[in-house]
Amino acid sequence: MGAKKRYPSRLQARLLWLLVTLFATTFVNAQNSNDSIVVDTLASGEHVYDWRKVDQKPEFPGGEEALLTDYLCAYYYDPRVYICEQGLKRNRVIISLVIDKEGNVKKPKIIRDLDPWFDLTALSLVNFLPRWKPGLLNGKAVATKYVVLIRFREIYPKANDIASVMESMLDLCNTSSWDNVWIDIEGKKSDSHFLETIDPNNFRYFLVLKNTASVTHFTSDPKYKAVLLITLKKSK
Repeated sequence: MGAKKRYPSRLQARLLWLLVTLFATTFVNAQNSNDSIVVDTLASGEHVYDWRKVDQKPEFPGGEEALLTDYLCAYYYDPRVYICEQGLKRNRVIISLVIDKEGNVKKPKIIRDLDPWFDLTALSLVNFLPRWKPGLLNGKAVATKYVVLIRFREIYPKANDIASVMESMLDLCNTSSWDNVWIDIEGKKSDSHFLETIDPNNFRYFLVLKNTASVTHFTSDPKYKAVLLITLKKSK
């Protein structure tokens, strides 16, 4: 004789129905909550969420210190115009961007400008940003909208010659020898001997990366204590 089938009691059926209803309500509320913090959509159709409202905001490799002191502070040299940092109150550009679920930077957009030169420079700086750790929502990586502030600081060498400019650069690198500085000019590894041949008037801007995480992004050689990223003015 076959085993007798067991059916749930009326109480068990009601409890099961309540659990299903509760799960469905929670799921719908979660979906509605997620929809309410969607601020943009990528070309792929991927939703972009407000970084302040996700469970875990995107993280920059090396942390906030590396982001603020290394990548978001650009130095420039202009012998024609000297503007002291204290007098230039708006020496910063604010950019919104998207960190997608793979950690790539997408859709940079200026939301507070300065002037055309600084604005274009700030947008080009975004290209130097390495891959981030993406934001998380409900345990899953999601695209998030983020805002960064890029500062510009002018250097004041002793004279308008490459030796004086290089002295200022080395001082910013916090080292006494160029042997400890990884020099990158227009995306190519270079050295101080080549740097000496450049007309200082041709510098557009440069970044000084001193955070350990920032340096190891370019080289694992422990002798390097800083990375100098140089961008030159384009010839007309």
